[in-house]
Amino acid sequence: MEQEYEVRHKGFLPKKKWQTPFVWLQQALFLMKQIWQAKIIVCMFSGYHSFLPALLGKLFNRPCLIVAGGTDCVSFPSIGYGCFAKPLLSKFTRWSYQMAAHISPVHEKLVWQEYKYQPDDYPYQGFKYHCPDLKTPYTVIYNGYNADFWKPIETIIRKPLSFLTVCAGLDMQFTQRLKGVDLILEVASQLPDASFTIVGAPTGFKFRDKPENVQVLPKIPISNLKEVYSAHEFYLQLSMSEGFPNALSESMLCGCIPVVSKVGGMPEIIGKCGFILEKRDVNQLREVLLNAITSDYKLLGNLARDVVASNFTEEAREEKLFNLLKALNKIKN
Repeated sequence: MEQEYEVRHKGFLPKKKWQTPFVWLQQALFLMKQIWQAKIIVCMFSGYHSFLPALLGKLFNRPCLIVAGGTDCVSFPSIGYGCFAKPLLSKFTRWSYQMAAHISPVHEKLVWQEYKYQPDDYPYQGFKYHCPDLKTPYTVIYNGYNADFWKPIETIIRKPLSFLTVCAGLDMQFTQRLKGVDLILEVASQLPDASFTIVGAPTGFKFRDKPENVQVLPKIPISNLKEVYSAHEFYLQLSMSEGFPNALSESMLCGCIPVVSKVGGMPEIIGKCGFILEKRDVNQLREVLLNAITSDYKLLGNLARDVVASNFTEEAREEKLFNLLKALNKIKN
């Protein structure tokens, strides 16, 4: 956005829950100071942090755009995940969507989707499902990636039968289930000839009863992730919920073959270059991985890169975002 606008940014990152009111006050002071010169207010995700921007935007005739990214569109009470799974947060998420001038989800499935991956939660997801009376207009704008940056390092030889996943918050049980790490640990013991790498472990963290063919790495800077992607044949994204996962797309640009759960936009994102886990079931996952390791790696790896490089570019996202911002600015004027 800084290519065409002066952007004044304010984060909303309380380290502890009790700090939220104080961060809210800081946000209110920031907004009251800046709103007089602002043309548009943009929020990434909906939630507590988007309530004041949406409210003040409506009161002062400043269009508020909310970019819906995933957690703000779903509810999974079985693991306590999603803005709509928490009663108070659900209200602020809904109010924000209602007062916003526009919503920009990163994939159509965040608007509405049938959900059959596991039976413990709602049969449908999406902000239109959880806010059935919502009238706010929306425009889907996919994530975009720089294929010149995210590309395989040719000097690195990929380890045969190697699977990779990148996950933050590994020290939390609910995150392990949310991101399908528990499935990976379970299936690894059934495929001793394959190797599995999990990236994102906090300092000192260890899994209990970790199979010998599972390697756990700490958090890795973005600049070094290309090396990790380039050293693996397959990338696993077995989440219970996803919007448009960056690590999946980055790994595909680096030539990894995707293996994803049938969740959100992931099946549409990977197209025919990867493999889909229909149900959250370790036996079914084992069959999917056995099928994957007998595939034509070079063909699918090249196809995975082409899919993202052709369909999800930075330039396409920028163009659509700028067009939307200009249209919102005209509404204000």
